[in-house]
Amino acid sequence: MSDHKGYLPHSAVKGCVFWTLTICLAVATLSGILRSWEVIDEVAAGRSFWTVFFLALGSVAFLLINYLFGDVSGLLPSPAPPPSTDPAFSERLRKAKSESQSGERNEGPLNP
Repeated sequence: MSDHKGYLPHSAVKGCVFWTLTICLAVATLSGILRSWEVIDEVAAGRSFWTVFFLALGSVAFLLINYLFGDVSGLLPSPAPPPSTDPAFSERLRKAKSESQSGERNEGPLNP
């Protein structure tokens, strides 16, 4: 399966979302365990759970948006090529090419 590209490289986004979800699950589990042992109160456990829930939801939403929109670089106009650093050089080069081509036409096997 090819690496689908979006705003950011999809494989990088998947890796980031994977680790974000892993951390969110660990924090939510730890929060639940600490609440069941009555180390933290119900308000702290609830805030912890809802914080990691919305963080995980946002990460998954970004993953889907990145996947669905794909490569948007084709929609943007391509940048103009950079100008030559020395316009005089390109003119001299053009002149030398035209002189060499005209010299080749005048000199041939029949015209010494």
